[in-house]
Amino acid sequence: MDKPDKIVAQHNALINARFSFEPLQMRLFLSLLARIEFEDADFKEHTVPIRELVFDPEGGSAYQQIDMMCQKLASFTIYIEKLDPGSRKRNKKPHFEYIPLMAKAEYRGDLGGVVAIFNPLIMPYLLQLREIGNFTTSTLNELRKLKSPYALRIYWLLKEYASFGQRTMTLDELRFILDIAESEYPRFSSFKARILNRAQQELAATDVPFTYELERRNQVVQRVKFLIEHSHRAESVKLSQSAEIVESAESVQIAENAEWTRELLAAGVSKRSVEQISQQLEAEEYPLGYVDFVLARITKQMRLGKVKKPAGAIYKALVDKYLLAEYLEAQSKPVAAMKANKQVAEVKEVAMPLSEIEQMYRNPGPFLKKMIGEETFAQHVQRLYLSEGFVIEQRGEVDWLVKR
Repeated sequence: MDKPDKIVAQHNALINARFSFEPLQMRLFLSLLARIEFEDADFKEHTVPIRELVFDPEGGSAYQQIDMMCQKLASFTIYIEKLDPGSRKRNKKPHFEYIPLMAKAEYRGDLGGVVAIFNPLIMPYLLQLREIGNFTTSTLNELRKLKSPYALRIYWLLKEYASFGQRTMTLDELRFILDIAESEYPRFSSFKARILNRAQQELAATDVPFTYELERRNQVVQRVKFLIEHSHRAESVKLSQSAEIVESAESVQIAENAEWTRELLAAGVSKRSVEQISQQLEAEEYPLGYVDFVLARITKQMRLGKVKKPAGAIYKALVDKYLLAEYLEAQSKPVAAMKANKQVAEVKEVAMPLSEIEQMYRNPGPFLKKMIGEETFAQHVQRLYLSEGFVIEQRGEVDWLVKR
């Protein structure tokens, strides 16, 4: 099945599940993924030709390798976050479970390939994903550029965060998701060479090339910060294709006169996505103030060059609620000149301590450093903030940049 522009999708919980493929298993997984349509309500049994799985099917051991792979898949499980049965949303307190990946994988010489079907328990993570929104897409053409299973897993982990431009993971978290035991590559230099550098080399040819930085504590690597270097041409194509998928769903009525919807739409968030956010608000998954909090945070990150695609970043922060704990913690602290609880949600402003802006100015990342050039801090504030409608206000003897 050779459709290089075929769009494939996975639920983000599956992207972050714990499992590791062998190369043949990876190719079978991609071949089955490519045969799923967005409208499918059930998994279908498919025959995957051996030429999709083995580059040199004429080799004497190729058929034995395929048969052995099928045997191993009978006991292949993934450790995955259990979704809410009704909504298929991720829970605030996640619970993980082991699920077999395949219901069947059988080598059939008479058919010239592998007859396989996914386990029905995997359906919530692969089928009708646009109904829930918490998924990531790519094209078969990009995925087939990857040769190693670990590179494929890292590709999806970064693709999920592509709109942010970066993703930071602890080394333990990365090992866990990739299912790499401590006994494998016990020296970080080996892990770096075999996993990180190889993935970097392979992803360089995709729409998610990356560099990475290592965060150490007492000379021991603790975290890996992936910096996604967008291929703007390829990314724009993928985003437009993804938008077509979302917008092709049945059109919805949105309260156009609501200020928060206008702000989201102005930021580039699609109507379909705004409707999903509206449903979350109606279900009281978070207060309206959280929408304002996310808008302010992503706007600030965009100004600092940390976010290149604000619409995607805003959508993910709201739907996945990954900033909610920080928002709720902020609301529990007294803030001068602002009322607490419900009144906070009614305040329509973007506010940042001037000292925080100065700290970023004094310690810029590569992108911001290039933007700053030779300008002074006062010139920096004037160009990026005061000229855009911000004013300096003193709150509790602290200077804040505020825009209403």
